[in-house]
Amino acid sequence: MTTSSQSCGVCDLRHINKPSTIWCTECDEGLCTECREHHSLSKGTRNHKVIPITEYTKLPSDVLKISQNCIKHNEKFQIYCQKHECPCCSKCIVESHKECHDIVNLDEVILNSKTSNALCEIEETLVEVAENLQKIREHQQDNLSTLKERRKEIEEEIEKTRIKLNNRLDKLQNDLIKQLNAYKDKEKSKISQLLSSLEKKEKEVADCQRNIRNIKQHGTDLQMFLSMKPIKEEVSSKEKFIHSLFQGEDLNQNSLEYKINGAVQNIMSNVNSFGEVYIEAKPCHLVLSMKNAKQAQIMVPTVQAKSIENIQLKINKTINTQGQRIYGCCMLPDGRLVFTFCNERTVKVFNIEGSKDYEVEIPDGAFDIVYIVDNSILAVTSGDSDKQCLTIIDLERKEIKKTFSLTSDNYGIVLKDNQLIYSAYNKGIRMLNLYDESSSDIVQEEMPSEGYLATFKDNIYHTNRLTHTVTCYNLQGGIQWTFQNETVLNNPLGVVVDNDGNVYVVGFWTNNVVVISPDGQRHREVLTESDGLYNPVSLHYSGLKKQLLIANWNDQAHLFDFI
Repeated sequence: MTTSSQSCGVCDLRHINKPSTIWCTECDEGLCTECREHHSLSKGTRNHKVIPITEYTKLPSDVLKISQNCIKHNEKFQIYCQKHECPCCSKCIVESHKECHDIVNLDEVILNSKTSNALCEIEETLVEVAENLQKIREHQQDNLSTLKERRKEIEEEIEKTRIKLNNRLDKLQNDLIKQLNAYKDKEKSKISQLLSSLEKKEKEVADCQRNIRNIKQHGTDLQMFLSMKPIKEEVSSKEKFIHSLFQGEDLNQNSLEYKINGAVQNIMSNVNSFGEVYIEAKPCHLVLSMKNAKQAQIMVPTVQAKSIENIQLKINKTINTQGQRIYGCCMLPDGRLVFTFCNERTVKVFNIEGSKDYEVEIPDGAFDIVYIVDNSILAVTSGDSDKQCLTIIDLERKEIKKTFSLTSDNYGIVLKDNQLIYSAYNKGIRMLNLYDESSSDIVQEEMPSEGYLATFKDNIYHTNRLTHTVTCYNLQGGIQWTFQNETVLNNPLGVVVDNDGNVYVVGFWTNNVVVISPDGQRHREVLTESDGLYNPVSLHYSGLKKQLLIANWNDQAHLFDFI
């Protein structure tokens, strides 16, 4: 911009200060009302494009700085150098762009720039960015609301715990006071009985003393003599009574004492806090708008995948699962472990030490299980149970929340973009929306029973115990690859995928875990029977904790760390 947009450029040259009313984009200057009329009639400028000065000043400041003329030579831009991506005047070509071959007419470059695909892409990207910013803002606002609600819930939980403690301590106190009163009443009764006996003996002794005085004073010597023997016997009985008291325990000085329970003492000395409040980081499941593939590549950084040859595992702990016919397992974000028991029709939750915390009965059958972090619930398939359904367990309430009726037996289950994908036996592989309960088919071919599922990006992995295969499908049901090697993987069941796309499968008869490369071309045995695997059925991968949980069919599960 060669002149100020606020004053007329022509008048400025005549040293007259007049405000501009229009802006000529080709002359690159503002014009007042009088100059505007001359400008529109002049042969050289009558076809120039002009806009109201009020509209021109709405342009961004960076755009207003862009001049139609070359700043260095004060000549109009005519040529565009594609090599240096800059407009040039005729002098710029001679001085700086002699060797440049990618030079085109500027008018051809800027023609239809306002309707070009490049601008459309920029505008679409801005729309996407605005949508994503709105989603992120709403997501974080929801997070604030959740924090507020959760703080209130935790406060109520703390108060309930305090009330339970108070009630428990009140009961213990009342029981101890009752025991104290019982001991006091018992000792009081014993002492009262002794005092009564002592009063009786004292009275008898006083009577004996009075009789002796009376006999001495009023009786004859013969009476005195003959009375002495029975009196002596009576006195002797009184002495024996006193000696018996000292020899026995009746005269013990019994005192009430109090000794505090060691556990209560430990509470006062060792318990330094009422509990622990912490922030649990959960992965964000926000799905961003991503129409441009190139942008998606820019936003998601490339990470070097870990080769299956470099995968190593070491045992962390062995869990006594206290039951048989385990078909499903998963890990919760806080480290607790969950297992399904088909025979018992229960789901058992174990704490981080490996001890059972609690269990929930599943009357309609329990096969595989998946944790849904957004709602803190578990989804459990029913296997070949008489009632074909999906059971939802509320982890906070430790009870069944809801049951979805299905139209087929159902086995392996996974979560994908807030929708459940399950192996539907003779119906293939199906998807269920938890919110509107709508369902759709992904793979329509018949599947065997006890088929397990895993997902990674746009792929779905399914095990077939009858054909001893692992098949990778895309989300449209198209087969990407199939792995089969009965010598190393026989009767494959549970399957998971790590963050690098490597596929882990348990072999029920081969007592092992085999990892398959993301393209399905290479494989490697990473765990065997010597690692504690005996008829392994199910497994779970935790990317956050870098751990692999494997459940044997009976009695044991093993937790391994990636090293």
